[in-house]
Amino acid sequence: MVNKILVLDIEWKPTKAYVWQAWKQNITPDKIIEHGGLLCVAAKWLGQRDIFFYSEWGDGREDMLKGIHKLLEEADAVLTYNGDRYDIPKLWGEFALAKMRPPAPPTSIDLIKTVKKLGFFMNRLGFIGPLFDLGAKVDNGGFKLWIDVEKGSVTAQSKMRRYNIQDIRLLERLYKRVLPFIKNHPHLGNDKRECGACGSNHVQKRGPRRTKYFRIQRLQCQNCGSWQDGKREKIA
Repeated sequence: MVNKILVLDIEWKPTKAYVWQAWKQNITPDKIIEHGGLLCVAAKWLGQRDIFFYSEWGDGREDMLKGIHKLLEEADAVLTYNGDRYDIPKLWGEFALAKMRPPAPPTSIDLIKTVKKLGFFMNRLGFIGPLFDLGAKVDNGGFKLWIDVEKGSVTAQSKMRRYNIQDIRLLERLYKRVLPFIKNHPHLGNDKRECGACGSNHVQKRGPRRTKYFRIQRLQCQNCGSWQDGKREKIA
């Protein structure tokens, strides 16, 4: 099985607006100065070493969007952390504003959905990474980093790059650790004889599970430990 899984993480510019006070603001459209937008994006192909990094300050907005659009077009699946709610919609909005056509709809593997089902105290990647002994996020120093990047600080831009890239490295490591626990992992194999998650042919039958109307053969990959459904028989 040869599939290209794109590990992806974006960083976003803050919205700028006029406000009257510090708390409980109602930001109406006429108060918005700048809506924000894509600041930078880091990506890599799962299992490969090369890192792709595009930024507004280094590539310009147009080339940054073209670069990540091209990668998304090539991907069989996109691996993110909270990407279904954040990264993917944000990118599609940027493509729309830039009058670009949308990439082919990606198969999404959003790891935060798996982590939320594991019962941990907190689901943030900054907590989960060290919990699994996979490494820590880069200490970004807080909101000031975003301000300094916007001001053109080369030091801040370099730190933002490291921060963005470390997130996709953590994400790839986490994926490999929790792969057997990903429910409804998209089947990336060619047929049911292959593990849909890792492509191994070493899949064994583990007895049936039952629903109200069906008896379904349970299959477990002996390589990665993932489970999938096999033959389905209607209960007479």
